[in-house]
Amino acid sequence: MREVETDLTARLDTLPWTHFHTKFVLALGITWVLDAFEVVIVSAVLKPMAKSLGLTPSQSSLLTSAFLFGAIFGSLLFGYLADRFGRKSLFLITLLLYSGGTFLTGLSWNFESAFFFRFISGAGLGGEFAAIQSAIDEFIPARHRGKVDGTITALWNLGSTLASISAFLLLKSLEESTAWRVAYLFGGALAILVVFIRLYVPESPRWLLSRGKFEKAERIVKSIEEKINTKPDVKPRNVIVFEGNILDATKIILKRYRWRFLFSAMMSFTILTTYYGMITLLPVILSEVYNLSSSEIPKVLLFGSVGGLIGGLIVASFVDKVGRIPLGLTISALSAILSLGFAFGFKLELWFFIYALIAFSFASVGYVIATEIYPSFLRAYAIGLLSIIGRVSGALAPPFMVQVSTIDYRFGIFTLCAFWLVGFIAFLVWSLKGKETKGVPLEEMQ
Repeated sequence: MREVETDLTARLDTLPWTHFHTKFVLALGITWVLDAFEVVIVSAVLKPMAKSLGLTPSQSSLLTSAFLFGAIFGSLLFGYLADRFGRKSLFLITLLLYSGGTFLTGLSWNFESAFFFRFISGAGLGGEFAAIQSAIDEFIPARHRGKVDGTITALWNLGSTLASISAFLLLKSLEESTAWRVAYLFGGALAILVVFIRLYVPESPRWLLSRGKFEKAERIVKSIEEKINTKPDVKPRNVIVFEGNILDATKIILKRYRWRFLFSAMMSFTILTTYYGMITLLPVILSEVYNLSSSEIPKVLLFGSVGGLIGGLIVASFVDKVGRIPLGLTISALSAILSLGFAFGFKLELWFFIYALIAFSFASVGYVIATEIYPSFLRAYAIGLLSIIGRVSGALAPPFMVQVSTIDYRFGIFTLCAFWLVGFIAFLVWSLKGKETKGVPLEEMQ
């Protein structure tokens, strides 16, 4: 590992917002929409799917876990490969893996086949997250990084909104035994369209620099500057060139960046346990408590998706102004308090909207800081590792919350509140041991 001096990263950070940046963000940010569509469509059609395939409540909850177990595998494997071979080379592979698994889920004939296809879908999207989140962080100018990352994360709720609407319309117009299959077939086919957009996305110049490929990085940055007729006068920065292997990268993360990794892992834990736990608890447990029919579940999910989209976009607009730490502390504390409302019998649609407005916006600050605090030479691999911790806990949360809810559904709600306190404690500790990262160039966080 050595350091070299270059002005390329500073030139990237001083670029004005261009048409290129917009296309780049749309091409890669669509992953969040697809990810949400995939996850929420499961929850929205889980009840008729379980009835059609003859699944028990435990098997139903394990379908959510299967997706997350696949994502764990994909995050680790493709995260490392993205740092080893580049971000761009993984974009098409992971997308095709996801779309194929989703499409085949619609053809499932029993629990085992559905579990396997959910695993394949998760592996594809797990790999997408590591490679794409790294590329977005590394391409976007520092002054825009927070709001762009936050907005992209908020678009998860756009995907969940589309999933809720699609499920509602399908369940209304088709037989339940057919509707859930069409939902998956549609989701898989939709992802194929993104392949054509991805063909025009360039490699990350910061990753190229971290691998000593200076000429290729220069050509990419220069091509953007030529399109807008500018070349800023900036001071060079030192960047790390990494020539080690996966073992070397792991040692650096767990020793040099151990506090960063602990914090970011707690972010991933909080986001995934609270989200997957809640959207599994709703159709499996709360639907029985509130006497919801299969067609009413997508309506409730839609309220949450719209609330999350609004809240996420608001948080994204403030994350580069207010800062990551104060927003993270406030949102996690409020989410813990609001989660308790589900134990008091409030009107479900309204309370789920209010809860989602705050709680589902946490990712727009949590994921921003969790992914930007690593150097480019191991960012994707670090994201893959922290994602494993989050997705393992996210995979275990649904069956655990369902299990404790069979004793008393309020136990599941109290567990949800406890998960939120993990995020609050993480931000509290980070406010003491870490630093605010709004507007800070990535190279200053090496």
